[in-house]
Amino acid sequence: MVWILLLPLLHFLAQSVLMREVLIGCFLPVVCFILGFYAVSWAVHRPLRPFMIAVFGGMLVRLLLIGTIFILLVKLTQFHVSSLLFSLIGFYTLCLVVELYFVNNRIRYREEVQE
Repeated sequence: MVWILLLPLLHFLAQSVLMREVLIGCFLPVVCFILGFYAVSWAVHRPLRPFMIAVFGGMLVRLLLIGTIFILLVKLTQFHVSSLLFSLIGFYTLCLVVELYFVNNRIRYREEVQE
């Protein structure tokens, strides 16, 4: 929802040259967020250790994936590096905050159900 609200603002404030970097910087973390959402949904009913491995291991794998794609994009294309980097960092942080909020709610719900 937040990304949809940011698009008109980015359209009017950003240069058209930088728009593709910002969109790629938004797209990659959102794809990784969807993968993380499914990993957490799979692990939520597991014991604590597999749950934590799925959550934090998944975050590490997805961060490495984004880093690898970033390096490939910088080396193989002519993107503006700083706008791509800062949009990746910003959107990745936003997605992690939303994911951790979701994980926290799932853990609370699981504890309430067990009581």
